[in-house]
Amino acid sequence: TQEFFIEGSNPSFPLIRDIYQYLRDFANERGEIAVAVGSLSDDIGAKNGMAVSAALSQLARCGAIERFDIPGERTRGTRLLRPDAAADELGIDAEALEEKERRDRDKLKAMVDFSYSTDCRQGWILNYFGETGAGDCNSCDSCLASSSEDVREPTDVERTAVQKALSGVARMSRRGYDGEWEPRFGRMKIVGMLVGSRSKDVLDARLDGLSTYGLLKAEGSNYVAALMRELQNAGMLVSSGGQYPTVTLTPKGEAAMRGEGGYRMRWPSPPERAAATRGAGRRDEEMVEIDGLEFDETLYEKLREKRAEIAAEQGVPAYVVFNNQTLEFFTRLRPESVEAGAKIRGVGEKKAERFLPAFIEVIQAHLEEGEPAKG
Repeated sequence: TQEFFIEGSNPSFPLIRDIYQYLRDFANERGEIAVAVGSLSDDIGAKNGMAVSAALSQLARCGAIERFDIPGERTRGTRLLRPDAAADELGIDAEALEEKERRDRDKLKAMVDFSYSTDCRQGWILNYFGETGAGDCNSCDSCLASSSEDVREPTDVERTAVQKALSGVARMSRRGYDGEWEPRFGRMKIVGMLVGSRSKDVLDARLDGLSTYGLLKAEGSNYVAALMRELQNAGMLVSSGGQYPTVTLTPKGEAAMRGEGGYRMRWPSPPERAAATRGAGRRDEEMVEIDGLEFDETLYEKLREKRAEIAAEQGVPAYVVFNNQTLEFFTRLRPESVEAGAKIRGVGEKKAERFLPAFIEVIQAHLEEGEPAKG
């Protein structure tokens, strides 16, 4: 919501220019035009009506237009005061507009970072206002949580895994002119690269050619995805936000990547071994273990969407179709036939008949997009 308001109150110079040109093109001989903000937004292809209103206000402040009421009409009129002036001649400071938006987004980012940070709240606030070096208060929620077993320093193995994960993020980011890290990819694409995924998205982006490709293959994508979330919660990664968020390093994350400085964080538990075939009394050699098989989160989300669709059609809770564990079995084993899927624990004869074909179609379509068959 705040991102929407920030976008709405910070119109870009190109948007202001397009609106001004529209007014010049369609104003009458007196330099006047009556058009609703919604219609103006649609005509110029603006997605945020608030930004259009803010752009009109910006044009009014620089003396380019004035707004006036039309008797008997709800739509306000707009009058060009300098109809011969081009947008570049209005004296609008494009750099100042960009700087204001950057400051607004930095404020929002600071609030989000504060909300998710596991560092001492008091120390965080003091640091924000310029007082550095304050010790932990030992009384806020973060300090109290840090005293639990869930938050601790890494073991040597965990520290190595963190350095590998952060190195992967660095390889999929770039340095800006100011020396800051700039994100390029989303979290799950980074996870796919780190675990050596052969998915179409990873291969199309040529991520299999990076030196960090497959560094955490042994840990599996489920664990690496959870580790990435905890690294962000610990302030070592930062997300760009928005509809398609991208991820990169923070200064704290860069230091951890280089093995500099200590840190404490919550650690995801390694996935437990689970038997995927159903039925008690089966011989041990007939039990199929899924531990170590790749967990493709993209396929898992596709299966969840299909489950939600079927559940809505049937008017039943999603777990009645298949529970999460069964979907995980589908994701790791990737059965390509109803017969193969029917052997997976949690399916059963009735569910195999009613629901399974739709899920097999999703898996087959996903494999045809570039994933190698798993069995």
